[in-house]
Amino acid sequence: MTKEDAYKTAYTREKKARQLAEKLLEDKTRQLYENVLNLEGVVAELKTTQAQLIQSEKMSSLGQLTAGIAHEINNPIAYSYSNLFYLSENITEFFKLDKIIQDNLPLKDNVDSMLQQYQSMRKEIDADYLITDIPSLLADTIEGVERVKNIVKNLKKISYKGDEAFTAFSINDCIKECIKVSANEIKYSMAINLELSDCGDVIGQPYDLNQVFINLFMNASHACSTHGILTITTTQEQDSVIIYVQDNGRGISEENILKIFDPFYTSKPVGEGTGLGLPISHGIIEKHHGTITVTSEVGVGTCFKISLPLANPPIN
Repeated sequence: MTKEDAYKTAYTREKKARQLAEKLLEDKTRQLYENVLNLEGVVAELKTTQAQLIQSEKMSSLGQLTAGIAHEINNPIAYSYSNLFYLSENITEFFKLDKIIQDNLPLKDNVDSMLQQYQSMRKEIDADYLITDIPSLLADTIEGVERVKNIVKNLKKISYKGDEAFTAFSINDCIKECIKVSANEIKYSMAINLELSDCGDVIGQPYDLNQVFINLFMNASHACSTHGILTITTTQEQDSVIIYVQDNGRGISEENILKIFDPFYTSKPVGEGTGLGLPISHGIIEKHHGTITVTSEVGVGTCFKISLPLANPPIN
């Protein structure tokens, strides 16, 4: 074989090898691209599932609050209804006074007779008392309706799913809203002690963090049978806001404290807990680039510490 033939043979082999390599690379690139698209689809599905799971757990927590909320709504509705019934009777009595005047129109020679009837009826219905009592009844009724309105408004704030956008908001306001909703349940087992410092805004999704706080407050309530104290503290440290949620309940053993963020682990009786509240809370805090830790002592109580980044950290 001549040098020229050997060169052609080598060139042909190199060309085929290059073409084969290019084809393999193209096939792998196409396969990799398809895998990326599939992975993006899986990630999108996981995000959707996570959002649905968070909302489901949020509604589950609100479901546990319904008895207390129903009681809080029932009281103002009951006395508002009673007041309206009494007001209806009072107004009917005043209509009797108007009827006396209408029956004696036009006023001519029967003025004295009409005045006698009017004064007699006015005394019979105790008009002086009704005049002073009716404004009080109206004020109480309006107050009762306002209480119901505020309870419903707070529920809407907590249960609203919102969108995916991160916004700057006050963590103290977020905590206060959650207290308003959960207080109807936890006030029977524990006192609430708020120690909220003047902190900068955090960045995140308040409707998701509402779920975290309600879950922690409810857990604290379940850990304290009677004479419980729930202490919520906020403070600002460098570029973060720190939240402490502490109770004086039965505490968590060293063995179990390692499991509390595991999905489906719960120390509550069957039917009272899903075991998803704390794992979901942990995921929400991580999504907000924060941390959540817990310390506990059996018979003394439990303290959760949450750290969240400031929306506008100070420049050193």
